[in-house]
Amino acid sequence: MPDKPELTRDPTGPDSLYRGVFENTGAGTIIIEKDTTISMVNSGFAKMLGYRKEEIEGKITWPSVIADPDDRERMLRYHVQRRQAAKGVPVEYEFKLLTADGSKKDIWLRVDMITGTDRSVASLTDITSLKKAQRDLQASESKLSGFLEAFGGFTYTCTRDFRILYLNKTLQTLLGRDVTGEKCHQAIFKMEQPCPWCGEHVWKGEIVKQEFQCPTSGRWYYAISSPVYGPNDTVAEKQTVIIDIHQRKQTELALKEKELYLAKENTRLRAAIKERYRFGDIVGKSAAMQKVYELILRAAATDTSVIILGESGTGKELVAHAIHTMSDRGAQPFVPVNCGAIPPNLMESEFFGYKRGAFTGADQDKPGLFAYADQGTLFLDEIGEIREQMQVKLLRVLEGSGFTPIGGLAVQKNHARIISATNKSLVRLLEKGRMREDFFYRVNIFPIQLPPLRERKEDIPLLAEHFLAKHGREGSATVLRGHELEALIDHDWPGNVRELENTIQRYIGTNTLDFMGIALRAPGGTAGGLALQMLPMEQSLREATQSFEKAYLFALLNKYQWNRTKVAAILGIERKTLYLKMKHLNIQGR
Repeated sequence: MPDKPELTRDPTGPDSLYRGVFENTGAGTIIIEKDTTISMVNSGFAKMLGYRKEEIEGKITWPSVIADPDDRERMLRYHVQRRQAAKGVPVEYEFKLLTADGSKKDIWLRVDMITGTDRSVASLTDITSLKKAQRDLQASESKLSGFLEAFGGFTYTCTRDFRILYLNKTLQTLLGRDVTGEKCHQAIFKMEQPCPWCGEHVWKGEIVKQEFQCPTSGRWYYAISSPVYGPNDTVAEKQTVIIDIHQRKQTELALKEKELYLAKENTRLRAAIKERYRFGDIVGKSAAMQKVYELILRAAATDTSVIILGESGTGKELVAHAIHTMSDRGAQPFVPVNCGAIPPNLMESEFFGYKRGAFTGADQDKPGLFAYADQGTLFLDEIGEIREQMQVKLLRVLEGSGFTPIGGLAVQKNHARIISATNKSLVRLLEKGRMREDFFYRVNIFPIQLPPLRERKEDIPLLAEHFLAKHGREGSATVLRGHELEALIDHDWPGNVRELENTIQRYIGTNTLDFMGIALRAPGGTAGGLALQMLPMEQSLREATQSFEKAYLFALLNKYQWNRTKVAAILGIERKTLYLKMKHLNIQGR
């Protein structure tokens, strides 16, 4: 502490006047001499510094109580300039005061010269608490800002008239510019009117939480809007935090869709299991058919492409119709088409239709099969008969690109569901190059394999009873005898359910169990050569010839998987002639 001589004061002079004023200012007040000695202090300053007045006045210099060297140099410069009447010398500023115990206090100082003297008078206010509060607030704001920038969401604050006051860097980066001052619904969501999900509840002091879908991007967000209070505890601003929940929402919507799908499937299942030995016109209680029923229910609950695999006569069209009936398209058309019966040169016009004048004889517009099946189901039987060139055109329709009628210019969109069927191996067709790979994967999405009748013989009694009731004469009951039922069960049924139905129809008419006089498989049920075994029956030569011809044609068609072109070539007749013979002999094709 510098040793300064104590100043002599006149008890009636100006010092006494200053003393009276100092003690009543309410703030720490000092008088500083030209040589920087503190010549007079009030009790407020003495308390602030931590000394008694007697230890300060005339004994301590002003620079000695300034804690920071930079502050000390700056304030000494102001001290000199003030006495030189220099312009621009500040009269108010902050500095740190060094107290008696070595601690530092933040001080707000106001200082000016005493008129007519070389002394200055300074008023000091302790703002340590205020500065601490400011530092704490800045730290909190820094932490909050860091959190808002790090958590990955979007944050903005706006006024009652929707003007943006603040937006975080994440949102600014997304928008590509600083939109402060612009209206939030225009700058962020590209909407002319305020967002419908905002509401007025925030301005009433409520916190609003809700999910919404952005109308411009289609993405889903979760928003929390909170009120920001101003003077008089009124809501002056709104702060909104937005989190992108699109991926989670998509998963949630997918789960809801799955839940709806399962509910629909369960409803269908409950309705179907009332009579589990049959499913619409499909009859069977075997484990193999129970599995088929389950697949029908699942296929009906979706809208994807289905392919039904199975031998001739296993009921592929019945399954396709059951899927259609139980689906949401049940009230719309079900259009079956035998692809093997359409000549290749007519297939495009049959499927897509044509416009008037497209070719000679096209005297009017003709809609195709896709047009008839629009919103419903198009059943493509014998899909393996479709040639590659047509597969390309069908693929475009299956992929949603639509089709153009022959002679037309406009592409027509179609919303038909495709269910296809074949008794051929699609994989083998693929290997032989008779089916395009992309077409194969497009139709082979939901496969349903139908078991042949020989693999579910426990269903034969049910099927026989069903066909007896279906084709029997009204008012008369036809009953199978025990040995006849055993014969039905023992038969190998190469023609499957269709052959059984035809057999029952003949039984009703003749009261004789007639297997058409031919066994299409070798004894023991193994596939072998074509063994013709005439059944002992008395017929005219014409009837016997017709029976043999029918059995022989049926055997050839079954052997070559109902490829009419190949069978016609083997028989040495035209394909058209083969169709006429099949019609005359009542041989129902697949």
